[in-house]
Amino acid sequence: MLDGPASDDSAMKRLLLLLLLVPLAAPENAGKAKRLEWVAWNPVEHILYWEVSEGRYDVHGQYEPERRLDRYSLDPIRSTMQHAGDARGFMPEEGDRLHAQLDALAHYTMSSTLWWDGDNGKPAVVPPQVVSGAPDFGAGKVSCPRPTGATGRQN
Repeated sequence: MLDGPASDDSAMKRLLLLLLLVPLAAPENAGKAKRLEWVAWNPVEHILYWEVSEGRYDVHGQYEPERRLDRYSLDPIRSTMQHAGDARGFMPEEGDRLHAQLDALAHYTMSSTLWWDGDNGKPAVVPPQVVSGAPDFGAGKVSCPRPTGATGRQN
């Protein structure tokens, strides 16, 4: 048996493959898949929002959404997650870790904005679909739900 990085990589690849295939074998998941559609962090309210679609992969490996699931939200300060009118609590330490990571993301985006506003960097040629492909989070169309208490009712 080999000892070293090559054998570790091989074992990790087998384990990863096993973890990916096991859910596919479950009859209740036959052909179903879920995909994260968008994520938004509101740094003012400190709420993380995201939406997941449910669909299938066609014979060409392309994901085909069949329906969109309800939005989820997570409040790291209150250590609560919400979905479909229900709220569940989690460990405050997890909320603190998530909050620190999301604050780092907010800091990075603002630093990038200041970098851009300072006319830094070199001009780049970007394909039109990339420039126009900015995600539409439904701003102005759908308001994100306000955080709720442990009962699931809005505050």
